[in-house]
Amino acid sequence: MQSIHRGFTLAELLVVILLLGILAGLLFSVSSGIFEKGNRSRASSELKAISVALETYRLRFGDYPNVITTRRLFDALDGKLGPTGNPLSPEFPPFLESGQFSIGDEDNPELLDPWEQPYQYTYLEGTGAAVLTGYNLFSKGPDMKSSSAGDGAGLEDQDNIWPDD
Repeated sequence: MQSIHRGFTLAELLVVILLLGILAGLLFSVSSGIFEKGNRSRASSELKAISVALETYRLRFGDYPNVITTRRLFDALDGKLGPTGNPLSPEFPPFLESGQFSIGDEDNPELLDPWEQPYQYTYLEGTGAAVLTGYNLFSKGPDMKSSSAGDGAGLEDQDNIWPDD
């Protein structure tokens, strides 16, 4: 007796490969949306934690850090800089547990968002009879846009993430 070995035809193999490709594409598109939602949630949580640290800083020193770079903001919240940007001696305990955040390299530590870009911080000086200060704090989000690009769009028109998102 002769045994007959039957294999798959080329058409059957191509159909199986096509179906696997379609399933992989669907899985990738669904999972990338989940990761993006997770990154947005993480950025919002980190911004809230930084806001709490800034409020604690203000309660301690009477003002927010008047700094222009996120590197200097990191130093202020790490207890190394006073409200005017001058070094503190002795240093204070950190206002922010930096182990929970992505930090830039050791030579240039700064608070990074989930897209590896520095959080945006601006000190706002008050004017008028009641001199109140404040700050803007946000992440540029996944599209890395902000109104500073000169396109005339307001921050609310961009894909920015704010502490109250």
